[in-house]
Amino acid sequence: RSVAVKPSVLLLDEPTSALDPISTGKVEELVHELKADYTIAIVTHNMQQAARCSDFTAYMYLGELVEFGATEQIFFKPNRTETEDYITGRFG
Repeated sequence: RSVAVKPSVLLLDEPTSALDPISTGKVEELVHELKADYTIAIVTHNMQQAARCSDFTAYMYLGELVEFGATEQIFFKPNRTETEDYITGRFG
C-alpha cells in the first residue's frame, strides 16, 4: 500500500519482528527489489538482517547517533567501541 503513493522514502519499523524465517526472507527480497527505486530506512534490532539488507548502517543509543557509515565498515571495522560492543553482542 505504501508504494501506491510513490513516496521518496519508506520507513520500515521492525518489518519482520513477528514473522517466520520464510516470510522474513520474502520481505527481505522485496526490500532488495524496492531499493532500486526508493530510499528505504529500516529500524531493526536484528543485526543479521541489517547486514543483509542495508548499504549504510546507523547505530543509535538513547536517541543519539553513535556511528554511521557503509554497512561493511560498521559491521567489520567500526570506528567506535560502543558500536563494536553492540554489533558483537557484548552490549544490548
